[in-house]
Amino acid sequence: MRFVFAAVLFAISTALILGGLAQRTIFAPPSQYSLTVAPESSAPYAIIPQSVLALHPGTIKVTVEDAPQAFIATGRESDIEAFVGETKHVGLIAQASTEDAVAKEFAGTQPSIDPSNSDLWRSQIEAQLTASLKVSAEDQGAVLIASNGLAPIPQKINIVWTPTFDQTPSGIMIWIGLGLILIAIALTLLTFRKMRINRGPRRRTPKAPKPPRYRYRSVFKSPQRGRRSARGFVAITSGGLTLALLSGCASNPTATPSPTAEDQTQPVSLQSQQVQRILDEVSIVAREADASNDRRILVERFDGAALAIRTTNYQLRSRNARIASLQAIAARPVKFNLPAATSTWPRVAMAVTDEPGDTALPQMIVMQQDSPRTNYKVWFTIRLMPGAEIPAVPSSEIGAIPVDAGSLFLKLAPNKLPIAFGDVLNLGQASLSAQLFDLDNEFYRQVSQAQKEQATSLNNANIAYAHLLGDPNVISMATSNGGALVAVYQLDRYTIRPKRANSAVAVGPQERLLLGATGSTRGVRSVYGDMLLFYVPPAADSDKIVLLGATQGLISVASL
Repeated sequence: MRFVFAAVLFAISTALILGGLAQRTIFAPPSQYSLTVAPESSAPYAIIPQSVLALHPGTIKVTVEDAPQAFIATGRESDIEAFVGETKHVGLIAQASTEDAVAKEFAGTQPSIDPSNSDLWRSQIEAQLTASLKVSAEDQGAVLIASNGLAPIPQKINIVWTPTFDQTPSGIMIWIGLGLILIAIALTLLTFRKMRINRGPRRRTPKAPKPPRYRYRSVFKSPQRGRRSARGFVAITSGGLTLALLSGCASNPTATPSPTAEDQTQPVSLQSQQVQRILDEVSIVAREADASNDRRILVERFDGAALAIRTTNYQLRSRNARIASLQAIAARPVKFNLPAATSTWPRVAMAVTDEPGDTALPQMIVMQQDSPRTNYKVWFTIRLMPGAEIPAVPSSEIGAIPVDAGSLFLKLAPNKLPIAFGDVLNLGQASLSAQLFDLDNEFYRQVSQAQKEQATSLNNANIAYAHLLGDPNVISMATSNGGALVAVYQLDRYTIRPKRANSAVAVGPQERLLLGATGSTRGVRSVYGDMLLFYVPPAADSDKIVLLGATQGLISVASL
């Protein structure tokens, strides 16, 4: 019987080994697929869509040749199409039946620009004559090819797919087959050994006769022994086993998935590596501009409130080097990353970075991209309050939905925050808006207290406070519970007028630098800018509006 088992094991192991070897040889996929296209076009751009990249499995490498300059970039297909716009370009069209692609030229009248270093690209490469880049078709991935945005595209495009062949299943089959062969060999050797032992003499010494044994008679029938009793037991056992197997074959009801609505979720506008690259460039620009007090460097990556407050700081420092600079822009580490989930423009993104050191406070950097052909610019740099907790938001892989500045689904519309919060700064708990805000924060305490002290200390002058919206571009992102993170620019306007003629209003050290005088007999108007970050809960929520961060800076001083 062992010979039979060994033979069966030999057959199974041979089949497994041959099957594993066949998977690695006969049935193995090609080492690579290749596709070459010659556009023969003077267009400045060429697009390789996701449909072409998905013609074959595996890692993808795109190579372009036959051009003085070569540029390759990867990005979301819709982003690449938006960047190209109505510009004349070449598009590769997949031929699924032949696993090929053809180049087709599309006419256009929009001027072309240099595509290098756009924030839309996930990766890019520039080279002379020839360029190669590994790309991915995942997440709606596509490829843009150009020279310098003005000259014709490279006239040879080569795409190579290298399939990723998993040899684990074939390896398992081969090793199991080898193991079964060893077991079969062991069974064969044991069988031969037993046969050899059984070939010896089989004489046996006669046994001594046994004495007669008395048997008790019983009225009960003793259990049957022998083949007949075993036959009955086997019949009962096999019958029970058959019933058990038949009951196991009964079909269980299975849940049938019901059709669901098509996912309408917008794709995330930036991947994490794109956010990090943008922050690195922003940090470099800010550092260079801060070192030279040069606004012209700053405008490359700054706009809105962040540009206005930093520009005034440059003016002050150029007149007095002892004035402290604003908080540096740290690019790493990124503690919080929230891009918008959208396919339209303008697009926004929020990120929190932290300066090295125990005394530094994290900073919320809020950026906006106005159009496909412009880069993200920093609109707000807001220092977070000590102990501030950002509410739960969607993950960076999903992105957050932008919220309209006049949204009625929040406890207070984002563009109404400066006026309402300013009224609370002026009146405190007497304000009708006081019940909307959580006033347990350092910014409220300092500003409201400073206003009260200044009003009581002025004996020969009157002061008026006004808080208003500094810029209509209010950036808001939805939180997980239906609320919003709101970055808003608030202007604090302080107007001081003398009570009597021939009296003057004096100003502080920094105001003197901008005013060019120590005061004015007609009065002075000082304007401060506040970059504020609020959490605004949903309209039906019982929570209050929370101020999470604030950065204040002098904007202007003028004589009345």
